[in-house]
Amino acid sequence: MSRFRPAKKRISVSVGESVRIVRELQGLSQNQLAERTGIPQATLCAIENDRVRLGVERAKTERKPFCLGR
Repeated sequence: MSRFRPAKKRISVSVGESVRIVRELQGLSQNQLAERTGIPQATLCAIENDRVRLGVERAKTERKPFCLGR
C-alpha cells in the first residue's frame, strides 16, 4: 500500500484564467504579452475571458514568453 494519497482538487481554473494568472505572475501586461507572442491584445483578452479557445498551436506560441517548459 502506498504511503501517499492523491491530492484533492481544491479549485477549478479555466484555461483563460490560467493564462491570466501566469501572465500576472510574470509581471506582464496584455500589451506586453501581445508584443512578445504576436497575438493581438484583443485576442488575449478574449482568451483570458474564455470567449476564444486557446488552441494547441496558439498555446505553443504563448508559452514561450512565460518560459513554461517544453
